[in-house]
Amino acid sequence: MAEGKKKGSPSVIWLILLGCSIGAIWKNEHRFDYYQEAKATEPAEAVGDLTADHLFSYTGSMDQDVTWKGSYVQYLKGFLEVSRSAEIYAWHRNEDEDGVSWSKKWMSVLQKNSRNRDFKKLLTSFRFRPKTYQVAELKIASKQIQFVDKKEEILPSSLQLSKKGMDEKLATRGKYFYLAKGGKNQLGDERLSYRGLPVPETATYFGKWGDGIAVAHQAERKSGFISSIIRDIGILHHLVPGERKIALDSIKANLARLKNIVRIAGIAVATIGGGIFLSGLTRFLIFIPLIGPLVNRFSYWLGMLLGFLLSLITLVIAFLTSQPLILALFILTLGAGLFSLWKNAKRKRAHVQMQLFKTLGHSPSQNELEELEFIKLRQLIAEDGEITASEQKMLNKWTKRHRWSSAKVVELTQQAREELSKTSKRENLESLIQFSLADGRINRAEMKSLEHVARKIGVRGPELSTMILRLQRD
Repeated sequence: MAEGKKKGSPSVIWLILLGCSIGAIWKNEHRFDYYQEAKATEPAEAVGDLTADHLFSYTGSMDQDVTWKGSYVQYLKGFLEVSRSAEIYAWHRNEDEDGVSWSKKWMSVLQKNSRNRDFKKLLTSFRFRPKTYQVAELKIASKQIQFVDKKEEILPSSLQLSKKGMDEKLATRGKYFYLAKGGKNQLGDERLSYRGLPVPETATYFGKWGDGIAVAHQAERKSGFISSIIRDIGILHHLVPGERKIALDSIKANLARLKNIVRIAGIAVATIGGGIFLSGLTRFLIFIPLIGPLVNRFSYWLGMLLGFLLSLITLVIAFLTSQPLILALFILTLGAGLFSLWKNAKRKRAHVQMQLFKTLGHSPSQNELEELEFIKLRQLIAEDGEITASEQKMLNKWTKRHRWSSAKVVELTQQAREELSKTSKRENLESLIQFSLADGRINRAEMKSLEHVARKIGVRGPELSTMILRLQRD
């Protein structure tokens, strides 16, 4: 990016990161399972028994004294692979909506900006890997080889500088080979660090037999930016320390660790991205006195919550769809639970209807139940002789919901008045609960009415719940 040119909006960038993190979470759960692929390979006793394209595993000893030339150092001895990291201490320029900020940091690639014009990176990074590996009689191609162990630090004290390293005037400084250039505040200085995988005494290989050599098996075709970021390449071509069982355990642990890293990172990026994106959308409100800063802060936390929930839901769905047996068990359990609830509700409904039959002497229709509910509700509301405006509004909602005519409402109201003194308040409440339960459930409007009239006659919430449960079971 050219000096002074504005970068894209942080909100847009974080929206892209939010989308990428959700995609990464999904792909991570459906990634190539190289543990199961390795476990399914057939152990080979002898290399001569192998045939073309045969998937196999092979265990044998390795030469721990294998040695390579190391460029800046004379030799690298006893490693499967070595990574050399070259960094330069320079200015890092960052630009956002708040302006431009500068910081000094070690970086593997020199950032092009006005303060770094006079700096030049002389040292280079490199990965040392032989063309082939040898496990007992088995020759293995190093192209696309996969390792599961972490590289270890190689201290400069265990290495010896080559002529090239001395010509570059490298000096040992802690765990680095250091190149001092005499710049102010060490700016422009460079350093080298080495990390390597030690050669094990015994190793197990998992992969495919090619033309006289073990080669990578492309088990699944993986492509795209997200697959490369989460290191899902779909290849079985693994060289792992230890006997087969130990090697398989290492592969399993490596796969689990990689999945967990992507899960945690994906959820974290989605959470932060959601917050920054939503707060960016409401940033223009910040200039409104009092309300603006509050809305902006609230939108950030709301965005974080939405990002977190979205990533968590994606993770759960992706996990279930990637595990057919667990998905089937989940569906069966959910189905059994729903069936049990339906059966229980049906039993309770039948019990309530039987009680109504005993009380009324017949099975009431839906219309009759609605009328009986209104009558009992009207009686309970009018217990103290006064109907408030809010209570009258509640009754009006009932009549509108059932589309009763004015004449019908007058008739039901008159019936409620005539029967008001025939039963007690608690009996009326129990009757109202029974009428509400007749269809198997109490809807939101019915529950709201029950809670209101229960409070009015001195029945508290817990006691009301007990009454409902008792009438469903008795």
